[in-house]
Amino acid sequence: MTEALDDQSLQTLRACLQASSAAEGSLRWLADRLHRTEADLQAQSALLRTVLDESPDFILLKDHEGRFLLANQPVAAFYGTTPEAIVGRLDRDLGVPPEMAESMHQNVLAIMASGQTEIVLEESRNARTGEISHFRSIKKPFTGPDGLPRILVIAHDITDLRRAQMRVEDSERRLLHALEATGDAVWDWHLPSGQLTLNQRWYTLFGHDPSEASGTLDDFWLCVPDEERGDMLRALDDCLAGRAAYLHEHRMRRKDGRLIWVQDRGRVVERDADGQPLRMVGSVGDITQQKRAQDLIWQQANYDTLTGLPNRNMFLTRLQQEMSSSDRSGQSMALLMLDLDNFKEVNDTLGHAWGDVLLQEAARRLQQCVRGTDIVARLGGDEFTLVLGGLEDPSSIARVAQAVLKAVSEPFALGSDQAYVSGSLGITLYPTDGVHDVNGLLKNADQAMYAAKQQGRNRSQYFTPSMQQVAQERMRLISDLRPALEKKQFHLCYQPIVELTSGRICKAEALVRWTHPTRGVVSPVEFIPVAESTGMIHALGSWVFHEAMHQTARWRVWRPQFQVSVNVSPLQFQNNRIDLIGWREHLSALGLDGHSVVLEITEGLLMEAGSQVLDQMLKLRDAGIQVALDDFGTGYSSLAYLNRFDIDYIKIDRSFVRDLQPDSPELALCEGIVMMAHKLGLKVVAEGIETQAQHDLLLAASCDYGQGYLYARPVLAEEFDRLLAAEAPV
Repeated sequence: MTEALDDQSLQTLRACLQASSAAEGSLRWLADRLHRTEADLQAQSALLRTVLDESPDFILLKDHEGRFLLANQPVAAFYGTTPEAIVGRLDRDLGVPPEMAESMHQNVLAIMASGQTEIVLEESRNARTGEISHFRSIKKPFTGPDGLPRILVIAHDITDLRRAQMRVEDSERRLLHALEATGDAVWDWHLPSGQLTLNQRWYTLFGHDPSEASGTLDDFWLCVPDEERGDMLRALDDCLAGRAAYLHEHRMRRKDGRLIWVQDRGRVVERDADGQPLRMVGSVGDITQQKRAQDLIWQQANYDTLTGLPNRNMFLTRLQQEMSSSDRSGQSMALLMLDLDNFKEVNDTLGHAWGDVLLQEAARRLQQCVRGTDIVARLGGDEFTLVLGGLEDPSSIARVAQAVLKAVSEPFALGSDQAYVSGSLGITLYPTDGVHDVNGLLKNADQAMYAAKQQGRNRSQYFTPSMQQVAQERMRLISDLRPALEKKQFHLCYQPIVELTSGRICKAEALVRWTHPTRGVVSPVEFIPVAESTGMIHALGSWVFHEAMHQTARWRVWRPQFQVSVNVSPLQFQNNRIDLIGWREHLSALGLDGHSVVLEITEGLLMEAGSQVLDQMLKLRDAGIQVALDDFGTGYSSLAYLNRFDIDYIKIDRSFVRDLQPDSPELALCEGIVMMAHKLGLKVVAEGIETQAQHDLLLAASCDYGQGYLYARPVLAEEFDRLLAAEAPV
């Protein structure tokens, strides 16, 4: 095997040989071996150069800056130079267009940076012919002896192949056009002679006899209604001039007079030496069914299927148009937002089918309250909007608002029943109320409508800036409420529930309180609705349960039968959000059973109860957890719910207790509630007891438990400990 020695080694060897006269024989042998090795290296180098230069592919080596380190003869010939002259130069130095050179330069730098071999399709300009050539290049990055990246490129010229592909692609485009025309009516127009050739499908589609055809363009125009010709001619002119492809949807008339929708498409397939069109070929396809389907989809996307009114999507578009019109004309416009009061009760009592009938009738009545140019839309559910545009006299808004409220408050005949609802109407003016976008206008109307509901319903309310302040305050409250639980700003207070016959505290209601770092104490009346509307009620409710049960475990050490009531929001029952399994595990970990806790729910939850609520109520019963119906008597159909659900306690609302007097209607109601509850096996808690007289009347009525300021206000757990300790032992 031939061994190669570097220069330093050779010099050292020669020096050693010169210094050693005793090794002359070895010197001659080594000198001969060195000579042969150098000859072999030169032969190999010459052979490698020959192989590189004879290769039909471009072979080149570049450094980390993209400069040529080596190039074979085909590369040099392509750029009109020699392999030696190309070394040290960049692509842009060799006549490559700047954009193309920069692209090639960035490509090799990126590949060297990635360290991954890539196959690249690229172009370069031939220095001899000026033509663009196409290459398929293999680019392999590696590290040079200087430690810097290099790249080896082997590029194969695929110019002929690429040109052949382009010819094939052109043929394929022609073939595709022919295939697209399959099954369609085909036309072939020879422009110099005006001759028009039609296939058999044309005559079948339009019902004409081929024997009646003139063979000219008149056969085509005969089927085109006058109102369609202008757009068609403009599209044809653009195609003939080479400005655009011819693709046009329009109507055409059959011989029997029926109009059909067609897609008409074509292309110029032959031009003269001056570029003037000689021949155009096209096809006509019947798209009537597709157009009907599109119209139906558009209708469904923009109109409410139940009432036929514009839906939210169409309404937003029309509202924007009306605002723009108002800007141009300088006239005011009004947006009215209507929500039907008590509509849910209609659905719950009569069913959704009759609820739909009511909505349809409400839509009809609303349309009769406005002009034909005004907009009535249904946003969803029982929410409607009206847009009154071009208002020269803003006082007309009040007349429309009054008409709307009167219309929806009239009885609705639903089969053999009559239903009564009312409306809460919010009104905002544009541009008077200071907003300049659709969303802002909708917020104004929504805030005004909410204010109308808060003020008693069945009324209208104009937007005022203070409503915006209220909304902003609510947003700030939401922002502050989100981190409040994590920052431990909540705590629980406990209000005693006493047994009326003994006067002893036997239960407590856990009440959540929020102490804000800057606002101070925030009322539950403020933050509970916000927690419910934002979904934060789920985390808050779970925290209240766990915290209350920890305290219950302490008190049951002293009083084994002690119970704590926890309020549960109706929203916690939706989508099985109450973690009953986790709650039971928590009770078990504290050594408590289900009877340690009473969940207080509202009649509203039972009114909206579906299968999920029923399911969870059964699971509560199975876990031994008792249920109290809070604010009893303020809802609807209470007796039916008592019979249907597993309820353990009912709590008489404080509104009945407040005016309790001997022989008063309130006393009669309380006595009736207690008697009814005992007949059903339920216990009764009276809320809001503030006087000894109220206590005595309820005790005489056989009420079981009492709760109110007479006994104690809600207090912290430490103070509650003292209340329990102050009672005489049994």
